[in-house]
Amino acid sequence: MSHIRSPIILMYHGTPDETPDSVYSIKSQVFAKHLKYLQQNGWTTVLFKDLDKAQSLPEKSVVLTFDDGYKNNFQGAFLPLAERGMKASWFITTDCIGGHAHWLGKISRQTQMLDAAQLLEMHSAGMEIASHTCSHPDLSLLSYDQQLAEFETAKKVLENLLCTPVTSLAYPFGRFNADSIAAADRSGYSRACTTRPGWFGSENNPFLVRRIAIFSNDSASVLARKLAYADNDVSWRKIVNYYTGRILSKLHIEAGIQ
Repeated sequence: MSHIRSPIILMYHGTPDETPDSVYSIKSQVFAKHLKYLQQNGWTTVLFKDLDKAQSLPEKSVVLTFDDGYKNNFQGAFLPLAERGMKASWFITTDCIGGHAHWLGKISRQTQMLDAAQLLEMHSAGMEIASHTCSHPDLSLLSYDQQLAEFETAKKVLENLLCTPVTSLAYPFGRFNADSIAAADRSGYSRACTTRPGWFGSENNPFLVRRIAIFSNDSASVLARKLAYADNDVSWRKIVNYYTGRILSKLHIEAGIQ
């Protein structure tokens, strides 16, 4: 597939065994099918921090990112990845380590978060443990100083736990502003990701890395189309409309030339 562009970054959340409570989470059994597809089709999993050397990455490189740090990621994502010799990056909300995702509302099994021992084990196995702030706020509502505190404190908590530099960040809810970018840079992060879809490299700013969202009903075939088109909406209707538009545009250009 010569049209494949990489690296490409995917955004996952929870990986429960049961039916997901959130449209952003995916059943662990479906995630396993995603891993099988990636392996069978020659994709190499790399870490988010590896994007600092993007030019030297394999031709078909994919970054699997997990936001928030759900406990079901341990059984549903980390162990299957480790068994296959694959890797991923986890963006952790540090105030919630060993607790619950308070922003999801009602507490349940699916709101449980990874604990410190699990994060250490994942880090030791080659996974990247990165920052998703302390309290998972809407950063666009905070002052510059408040954002700086969220970024710096989360970074310090994780670095103290892991005894390694933490240089990757993800903005909670995908919300941020100009202060977020400035504060992330000042806090010592080298790269941050948004929830905006698109190709890696389409943004020159390293604090505006684009990601493709994975939803609860995304089969392996949907994953394949997302890798090919770098978009959240890869419905057949949209793809047909896209190619129809290209053909009509080309015909108009040719008619104009003649």
